[in-house]
Amino acid sequence: MLEFEKEQKVVKIGSTSIGGQPGENPTVLVATVFYAKHPALLDEKTGKIDKKMVEQELNEFMTLIDETDMQAIVDVVGGYPEALIKECEYVASIVDCPFLVDGLNDTSRIPAMEGLAEIGLLDRAILNSIDENTSEENLLILKQIGVKNAVLLTFSNRAILPKQKIKLLTEKLVPATEKANIENFIVDTAVLDLPSISINAETTRLIKKEYGFPTGFAPANAIYGWTYGKKKGDITRCGAISSVMTYCLDAGSDFILFGPVKFASCVIPSIALVSGINAYYRKRILRKSISDNTPLKKIF
Repeated sequence: MLEFEKEQKVVKIGSTSIGGQPGENPTVLVATVFYAKHPALLDEKTGKIDKKMVEQELNEFMTLIDETDMQAIVDVVGGYPEALIKECEYVASIVDCPFLVDGLNDTSRIPAMEGLAEIGLLDRAILNSIDENTSEENLLILKQIGVKNAVLLTFSNRAILPKQKIKLLTEKLVPATEKANIENFIVDTAVLDLPSISINAETTRLIKKEYGFPTGFAPANAIYGWTYGKKKGDITRCGAISSVMTYCLDAGSDFILFGPVKFASCVIPSIALVSGINAYYRKRILRKSISDNTPLKKIF
């Protein structure tokens, strides 16, 4: 099991603690709503949603989180600013955890952050994301809005390998947070495709080893599009999805974007199981402190 010599940073947003040594804090599980083809999304331009469906899905998600003592974030996806604001506001009324403001680009997510500031939800809102294309002008706008939390996305056609991703992170993205006056950031190592998840695992380990930043990634798009898994039926597919998500823990991931909220029951028990095992090792073998809330104390 991993134990990093470098002091590990912990980002605290509300009651959610992201980061630390493996096993110290429960892994943060990020569920996505209003993704492409989500039945609850009735009109992506206006933000019209099936509120009853969303509430049921989020309640089931949060029930699993509570049952296992894991931690949660909701990833709210939207392509239009006004719709994204409405969707985030509704999600925030259902759950107490933080949420990602996952606009398709800066033209949707930055105005959404401004709107969320106006209705008092900026403390729980996490901009997803700052990347190599975020302009100096937009960084200043984020500073003026007062954005506090952001994801740093290490995605670039010129940053494929771990050391390239780290160079992008340290030379461009971290300085960008200083220009935007971002208080809290977490690092997404940017999955390209299913086989390259190994690169994300190594990048995550290196970032935590060398810098101690809270780090994770999103295997969701890669695994859900896997044709072979789909051919073998739901049970086999669920097993494959769970295996990839738990593989993230081997890298020391602090958070995992596991994809559509409807897959929560497929993913959360497996991740909670491994998280509990890691917490046990940290407490029993390493003789180190763990969170008061942990799967170790809840599911065993």
